[in-house]
Amino acid sequence: MKKELVVVYSNSGKAFALAQDYTLKNDADLMRLKVRFDPKGFLRYVYWGYKVTFKKPVKLSGIDKDLKAYELITIFSPIHAGKICAPIRSFVFSNRSYLDKVKIVTVHLAKDTDYRDAVKALEDELIFKFSEFDSRIVE
Repeated sequence: MKKELVVVYSNSGKAFALAQDYTLKNDADLMRLKVRFDPKGFLRYVYWGYKVTFKKPVKLSGIDKDLKAYELITIFSPIHAGKICAPIRSFVFSNRSYLDKVKIVTVHLAKDTDYRDAVKALEDELIFKFSEFDSRIVE
């Protein structure tokens, strides 16, 4: 069994940069999620706001690792509209039966909150408890 897998979704590249750095420091494997449909321009904000607000699933690609082969999965999730982003939400929902020990890291711009409430809301919805929580501010 391998030690740790880092899973990240990143549209702007900021969460991906943090995940890459974490991966190198912790000798972990990295898996970057991609979405099958990603609108451009202003429509992107409307689309992702809709998906996260109404808890709509997102079709993903980039899942190329055996999740059962890892002791720990660390998820780096950007915050969209105050919530865990839709691609990460879809990933966790689709794979929750394979997830045992999972750390979640919120990636955001806000200096006055860590989005612990967003993680708690996802836990309540999943009936699943993350083993660890961290928060990273990007600029």
